[in-house]
Amino acid sequence: MKYASLVLALVVFAACQQNKKTGEVEPTPQTQTATAAAAEQTREAAQDVKEGAQKLGQEIKEGAQQVKESEAGKRVAEGAREAGQGIKQGAGEAVEAAGEKLAQEGREAQAEAKAKAAKKQ
Repeated sequence: MKYASLVLALVVFAACQQNKKTGEVEPTPQTQTATAAAAEQTREAAQDVKEGAQKLGQEIKEGAQQVKESEAGKRVAEGAREAGQGIKQGAGEAVEAAGEKLAQEGREAQAEAKAKAAKKQ
């Protein structure tokens, strides 16, 4: 870590020069040129990445649309709808069976209560 800090300090020192009039440290013309070139390359690379991402996004969107419109995609969607209907029907039947069982339990409880009331009399 100390070695890296020392190297960095030497690079910065070598890339800069002290203004004799003001005493301020300023980058050399070569450093300024290199910095400007690096900034331009960074902007170009960022633009390339942006364009590539947009192109990739469009290709994915088009591919998804093709799958959606394909025969296999339509069959998968229809299968999902049928499965949903089956689940809905099964749930309805289960609720109906539970309702019937509750009704039967209710009738038995009423009959039991009536039988106890008749015994008391």
